[in-house]
Amino acid sequence: MKTIFKLFAITLLLGSILFACKKEASTNIVNPPNSAALAFKSSASAVVLTAANDAEKVVTFNFKAANFGVSIIPTYSLEFDLPSDTVGANAWANAVVVKIPAGTFEKTYLGADLNSLAGVQLNLPTGTVSTLAVRLKAEVTQNTGTASSIKPIYASLTLTVNPYKATIEYPALLVKGGNSWKTPATRTNGLLLTSSKFNSKYEGYLNLPNADGWGGDGFQLVSTKDASKIYGWGTSATTMSLGGGNLWLTPAPAYMKVNADVDALTISYTPVKFFISGDDNGWSTSSTPMVYNAGTGKWVAANVALTAGKTFVFTCNGGYDISYKVDATGALVYAGAPTWGGINIPVAKTGVYTVTLDLSAGDGNYSYSVK
Repeated sequence: MKTIFKLFAITLLLGSILFACKKEASTNIVNPPNSAALAFKSSASAVVLTAANDAEKVVTFNFKAANFGVSIIPTYSLEFDLPSDTVGANAWANAVVVKIPAGTFEKTYLGADLNSLAGVQLNLPTGTVSTLAVRLKAEVTQNTGTASSIKPIYASLTLTVNPYKATIEYPALLVKGGNSWKTPATRTNGLLLTSSKFNSKYEGYLNLPNADGWGGDGFQLVSTKDASKIYGWGTSATTMSLGGGNLWLTPAPAYMKVNADVDALTISYTPVKFFISGDDNGWSTSSTPMVYNAGTGKWVAANVALTAGKTFVFTCNGGYDISYKVDATGALVYAGAPTWGGINIPVAKTGVYTVTLDLSAGDGNYSYSVK
């Protein structure tokens, strides 16, 4: 009898252990929520952006925490894209991704920030209402960096936005003169390269005065994103390094188009002279030169005869490889190699004008005037 009781007790104990294990296993089954459970929404369905609401909160995106059925903390991000880019094999591949800080379930945009995202990073036309696709992504990430086998959860909405053309303070590399070439300590037009796409590539136009007197000017480039990052000479005239000595671009004096890539640590430069080429001068790339004014940082051509209904473009060095036209909104855009884009600049009224080209504010803020 005692033996039978002992066997019964052991059987009962094993059964309890197996049940507990099964119960424990059941609590660790991943059960991803559906997109509706995220309750993803925005505080506004349409936003008109102006300089007046740059510092105001214009839209807030919020959502509920994703419950995957286990004790894990998902990470969240917002993806912004054009509706046409959200379908097909490469859907959302061009989206601007904004990470949401841990423990936060909303993202608020000031007018200036949303204007920059829409008008610059996504290149939406300014002064025009466009539809923006916004997607919330909730995903499980692993500390090892290996992709999780748990599929992300998405929730999407759309937002109409009307961005405006603004002089945006893009991330920049500031010119810090070396030797006898003294430059301002603060951000100054004409002495910077900017990243109009908020990436590693910077562009601008620099006037090298030959202050050092040796056919060139020594300088370094200081990042506005991190002042401790100062780029100087690499292993050649076309490479850079962090903390290197003075870069040395020649010939000087010269006005140069300069491109730098802080990831590839490369730098290139091209001495340039600008011209007006159009219907009124038979599209000559040399007969209507512009004169650089070092005091204003602008190129100017005075007494230019233009005819209503005709068009022109800004050309450089006797060709079109470096040239500027306008986009559909009338903003000045690069039109040269290798992209070859843009629209010829239209002439609204017949007359004799002073035409000005201003490239001093860095890529993304180039402009012109006809007065």
